[in-house]
Order: sequence, then C-alpha cells, then structure tokens
Amino acid sequence: MKAQPVATRGSDQNFAGYMDENLTQFIESVPDAMILSDPKGRIVMVNNNTERMFGYSRNELVGKEVEILVPARARSIHQKERGAYYADPAIRKMGVGRELSACNKDGGEFPVEISLSPLKIRGKTYVWSAIRNIADRDGNVAQIVGELHNKGLILRGLISICAWCGRIHDDGVWEKLERYIETHSKAKFTHGICPDCLHKLDPASHKAH
Repeated sequence: MKAQPVATRGSDQNFAGYMDENLTQFIESVPDAMILSDPKGRIVMVNNNTERMFGYSRNELVGKEVEILVPARARSIHQKERGAYYADPAIRKMGVGRELSACNKDGGEFPVEISLSPLKIRGKTYVWSAIRNIADRDGNVAQIVGELHNKGLILRGLISICAWCGRIHDDGVWEKLERYIETHSKAKFTHGICPDCLHKLDPASHKAH
C-alpha cells in the first residue's frame, strides 16, 4: 500500500512525514502508549493510549519535548540521555537495570517500562517510544509474594544440599529434602511412583512412558 499522509488530531503542521495507513491503525491498537518524537525530542505523534495514560490531549502534547512526561527532577538527565541515544540509535529498552518513572498531567508519578525504536522518515531519524505502566503488575507481584509468605511457601537464603544423596544440611543435621521443606514451610508431601521408576522396578509388566 502506498504511504499516505497521516491525519491525526492535533498533528504538528511542521511534521511532513508519511505513514502507511496499516501502521497507523496498528499503533492505535497496541496496549502501550506510543509516542513518536523528532530529532529534537519534540513529540510529533501519539496514540489514544498516550492520552489515557498521561491525561493530556494530543493537542497538548504535539510540539512539546518528551520531557513533559518525565518527572521534573529527572528532566535534565533525560535530555542528555536522549542526545546520546540519537547519536547511536537502536532498538532497545530504556534504562536497563534502573527503575523508571513517568509523570502525568496532574503531576502524579508511576513506574514504567520504555522501549525505543528508531524510524527513518524522509531522511530524518525519529524515535518511537513504547511506554507501559507497570504499577498494576508490580502490585500484583507483591500480592502474590505476600500470599506465598503467608502460606509459608517461600524459602530464602543459601541452602546446602548433598550432591550425592540430596539431603539438606540444616543446623548441623543432614535431613531429607521432604523433611526440610515440611519443617520450614507449610507445604506437605504425598508420595507416589512415576512411570519411569515403575518400569525400572518391574520392567516385564510396565512400559516406560
């Protein structure tokens, strides 16, 4: 399909790029906030999820530097990192190994994951930023970990286990793995026999699975 000019609400009149209609529809359908910025870091296009996530309209975002969505304390650092990225653009996650935060229109901050992807439009390098709010995910993980703690199903620390017999060394005593887990958690074991072991014990009567 031949690329056609994209008609978007609040689109920057100085943005003369062209987008395939299918690509535009895809950008609107993804669950993340999608932001296209120019070589100077100015926002030239956003999708509906950007408006929902940050509380801004497209008219309020287009033409602004992307730092409008960054907490004030981190904006100067972000500008320097943005410049370094444009000097060597590549598909990658932003801030690997760091906790990233974004800022909505009301000033509220929330944790995010951001993936960057460069795009050439009429000889200029633009950047797609895919932004995902991970506040709900982190909350769900914390809830699950809390429930596991409450049920006594989490063991922590360095556990010494015999590489030969599989027994655990605990407080000067070597004990069976099942016993160790039962005394350090609320988990209980029930015993059976797997098909492979059953075949070894009685190969004439049972086929291995």
